[in-house]
Amino acid sequence: MTQHSQPNPHHMLPSPQQMPAGQAQPPMPSPYGQPVAQPHPGGPGMPNPNMPQIQPGMSPAPYGGQPMMPAGQMAQPAHMPHQAPNPAYAMPAPDPIGDGGEVALPNIAIQAFCERSETAGAIHEMSRDWRMKRTNLKIFMGGLPAALDYYHKESTPALIMIESGMRGEELFAQLDQLASVCDEGTKLIMIGAANDIKLYRQLLDKGVSDYIVPPFHPLSMIRTISEHFADPDKPFTGRVAAFFGAKGGVGSSTLAHNTAWCLSERIGQETSLVDLDSSWGTTGLDFAYDATQGLEEALSQPERLDDTLLDRIMLRHTPKLSILPASGTLENNPIMTSNAFETVVNGVRKISPVSILDLPHYWCEWTRNVLVSADDVVITSNSDLANLRNTKNLIDFLKAERPNDAAPILILNKVGRSKNHEISVKDFGAAVGMDPALVIGFDPDSFFEAANDGRMLTDIKSAASTVNGLTYIANRLKSGSFGVEPGRGKSGDTGGKTSLFSKLKNRK
Repeated sequence: MTQHSQPNPHHMLPSPQQMPAGQAQPPMPSPYGQPVAQPHPGGPGMPNPNMPQIQPGMSPAPYGGQPMMPAGQMAQPAHMPHQAPNPAYAMPAPDPIGDGGEVALPNIAIQAFCERSETAGAIHEMSRDWRMKRTNLKIFMGGLPAALDYYHKESTPALIMIESGMRGEELFAQLDQLASVCDEGTKLIMIGAANDIKLYRQLLDKGVSDYIVPPFHPLSMIRTISEHFADPDKPFTGRVAAFFGAKGGVGSSTLAHNTAWCLSERIGQETSLVDLDSSWGTTGLDFAYDATQGLEEALSQPERLDDTLLDRIMLRHTPKLSILPASGTLENNPIMTSNAFETVVNGVRKISPVSILDLPHYWCEWTRNVLVSADDVVITSNSDLANLRNTKNLIDFLKAERPNDAAPILILNKVGRSKNHEISVKDFGAAVGMDPALVIGFDPDSFFEAANDGRMLTDIKSAASTVNGLTYIANRLKSGSFGVEPGRGKSGDTGGKTSLFSKLKNRK
């Protein structure tokens, strides 16, 4: 078992003062271009405890309702449908991670040995999270004795999770037996019943990686695991927000570009803007520079994508804003490999505290994966029937695929084009199950002036209210939570984050 170098008692002491998922900030006023309400973040349900319990003499037993197996036989991975919530066991969702972002766990095997079905259910919920997509998770009943019996015959995985109510010499004697059969590099997370800092430190001295006291939220456990498998040479991970239009022509790209501008120039946050539309991208038009092959070059050789290559192909537009552009031509066949896009996005995460992804209106594997794994998703929609249907489908999809993440942020754009025929803001929100965070009125003159002159909306006096609303959204994307009033942030404020942005050359 691997020694944990720095104990972190926070993991074993859940904070009852955490804000429950779904507790919103007070609603904001709702003039056009101003915030309307905080999106209601979704949270996962916890599983039902009505599952098979461990029985004497049966070890290990698989979690998931199959019959108990004789001792020594290998249990199979749990393949269970989503369980009904169990409010008595549920913990408040963890606080937003803050200025940092999150990525999927590496390709590792995880095996859990539980004593209680509630704990097994919470671990099973972890498997529904996109951060676990590369892991191979198996859940067994039987606790520490079952693990000892199992690993006398099987090799150990990268991570073992064991629930045990034992304490004292009996616990440490069995841990010593387990250590004797563990392969080098195997990490162990203990799940116990006592908030005991002395026990916590004793376990760390024995080589246990961490100690958790239930009940715990699945995302809390995933984050704990992530800490133990993070790359020590590159621990920084920036936040990513993906902008996606519910329909073509709704203004998603324009809002993405101007939000990136507000982040960098009004709030003072180092920001990157990534144009992921190689065929029709408009960053070159909106920021008035010649189209280049930045995105295409990164996608064509993802195995070579590192800080040096990103330094060469990203454009420094201002001291706080860098852009990974797309050519916006039809000369090359677009690359649609999901792994290539994931590599590009993760590469930008490593050098940028906040990144804005401008996604094209495609629905394919790579766009779905980018949306699911982003820290935030911003859906731009217009107030007509087709947009309503598409927005509802997107929200339902994201809530199902991202059970432990904040709900998407909805912007309703171009409101007021047809007062007699468009769907009202109230009816639109009721139909899609979410109030828009921002409503932007129909203002073609301001948007056309900015687009045709290659300027941002901050340069257009008539767009002042829209800019204030986008600054409100920008603050949300930076911090991970609402509650920041629209307006200008402190000049030079970078949220306390450092990055490799300072190495990017000025190519404007």
